[in-house]
Amino acid sequence: MQKTGQGNGAVVYVRVSTDEQANGPLNLQNQEQQCRDYCKRMGIHVAQVFVDPGESARSTDRPAFQQMLAYCKMNQRDIAFVVVQDLSRLARNLQDQGQTFYELNRIGILVRSVNESSIDESPEGKMQAGIFGTFNEYFSNALSKKMKERTIAAVSAGRFPWKAPIGYKNVGGNVGANIVPDPERASLIARAFELVGTGRYKKTEVLKIITDDGLKTTRGKALTPQTFQAVLGNALYAGWVTLPSDESFVPRRGLHTPIVSQELFDRVQEILSGKRPSAAPKRKFNPILPLKCLVKCEVCGTPLTGALCKGQRYGYYWCRRAGCRAVKLPKDKLEGEFVALLRKLRPNSAALSEFPMIAAKVWAEKQGDVEKQERKLKARLDEQRQLRRALRDAMLRGTITAEQFKEDDAEFGGEIAVTEQEMRALGSQRDTFDAFIRFAEIHLTDIARAWEIAAPEQRQRVQNLLFQDGLLYSPEQGILNHSNSSLFSMLEATRSKKRLLVSPMGFEPMLSP
Repeated sequence: MQKTGQGNGAVVYVRVSTDEQANGPLNLQNQEQQCRDYCKRMGIHVAQVFVDPGESARSTDRPAFQQMLAYCKMNQRDIAFVVVQDLSRLARNLQDQGQTFYELNRIGILVRSVNESSIDESPEGKMQAGIFGTFNEYFSNALSKKMKERTIAAVSAGRFPWKAPIGYKNVGGNVGANIVPDPERASLIARAFELVGTGRYKKTEVLKIITDDGLKTTRGKALTPQTFQAVLGNALYAGWVTLPSDESFVPRRGLHTPIVSQELFDRVQEILSGKRPSAAPKRKFNPILPLKCLVKCEVCGTPLTGALCKGQRYGYYWCRRAGCRAVKLPKDKLEGEFVALLRKLRPNSAALSEFPMIAAKVWAEKQGDVEKQERKLKARLDEQRQLRRALRDAMLRGTITAEQFKEDDAEFGGEIAVTEQEMRALGSQRDTFDAFIRFAEIHLTDIARAWEIAAPEQRQRVQNLLFQDGLLYSPEQGILNHSNSSLFSMLEATRSKKRLLVSPMGFEPMLSP
């Protein structure tokens, strides 16, 4: 029932799930026009139209659908109706349909269907809505079963029965391959595999290179890091087709033309899995999601993972263990709770006075390690340069061909560049001891501020010093084991035992002064 004084406005919701629907009588324009015509006949003002193109109604997790519900709640005094062409546009799941009706009716908003005029608030109308909902769910399930059977048959025959991934294009026909390499993008995908396969580049660097070279999606957007990761792990590019929904399905050799060789694809998988050493320096954490792996699910103990969602506007952390997933919360909430925890941490003033003595020992040990590494790197660099000079001499004497020289010289050049980069990275750690002590005296008493202003990779060092064993997160209580601070525990232990501690991993200048 409508509430007294409620307006006579309506919102229109339209949806298609496939290209066939978008080009047929159920297209979005026809749906909207029929809904507008209905509102005009009934004397209802259309306040807003919400459109979900290419979204399945088997779930309510649709962008425009959720926006429509939010809009109705915010404007419930002005909106009296939600108008759809038929109930299958609203939901193809009886439970979702009932929940949607309930949420809207609770704020005085009624659902009206252009093609199902018998639906109203009478007992008969409610029964009709249930019958239509049951039929829509049955139709969806039957169609899903039929499509699954067709998909298994197509994949078993070596075809790819979905929209082609970037680098390929769909082609018509019921015989032979139904995807072919995209002339605009296939070469860039191949180049990406080749660059990663050298082991000299990080994935982020390769993604930037191929993006700068012009790789874009069919909608003209750059690939996200998550999409690029999926590309590198997709065996389709090496000529295979699989059935992701069935883990027991044995991959088939596809009818399509591979973009990369099997040898290159396997090499890339080894590098990505860490089985093959990569010459590129590895980043062990995502600077945009610094608390990944540090914070663990209190229910199962699994470290939280995270990602940027909805076009990289909103970040989330969640438990990655299948069957648990007890923890899921926004990035801002978890990091806000973490900073609040840091603000509560204060070292004992007496223990803090012992810090310079600890730092002196640690500094000496670390600098000794750095010098030892520098000597090894310098020896390696000298050897590589000598071998490169010998290679040039061999080419000038005619011992090797120009083609062989070019290939080997490029390899030596890459190895030298990587070694020089490692030496520069070690050199950047050489801050003065006095500057580090001044920094520590300021920031150990305000560790929250130290973490907030830290550079991305330096944040990890702060975290490891404070919470060597990580933190647990409870869905009900938030961050647990607040007192588990490795750094402050070490300071207290130093005072009580009157001895210097062994340096923990990562105990080095955390920030530039």
